[in-house]
Amino acid sequence: MSPPRRGEIWTTRTRAAPQDVLVISSTVYNEIAAEPTVLVALVVEQATDEGFCVDVGAGRWAVMGLVTFVPKAALDTCVRRVDTQTLTNANTMLFKILATPER
Repeated sequence: MSPPRRGEIWTTRTRAAPQDVLVISSTVYNEIAAEPTVLVALVVEQATDEGFCVDVGAGRWAVMGLVTFVPKAALDTCVRRVDTQTLTNANTMLFKILATPER
């Protein structure tokens, strides 16, 4: 298997039912053989652009507020790659989440 690339949607085998995730860690990081995990955001079918979700097309949404890691070995199938604007939107949402000042 080739290393996952940032912006790809993968199906994982981490639970009883397969779950799609958007890879958000950098491709350079993902290519490090000694690093067993990648950073991902959960991809769901029922969400909106309210909150921390980004439209990834085909009626699917990346929930950027649910960032986690999965083992590379748990990545089963690369479903597709999102376009550059969608990846930019995901990056912008992460920035909004992380850059919100404390009160």
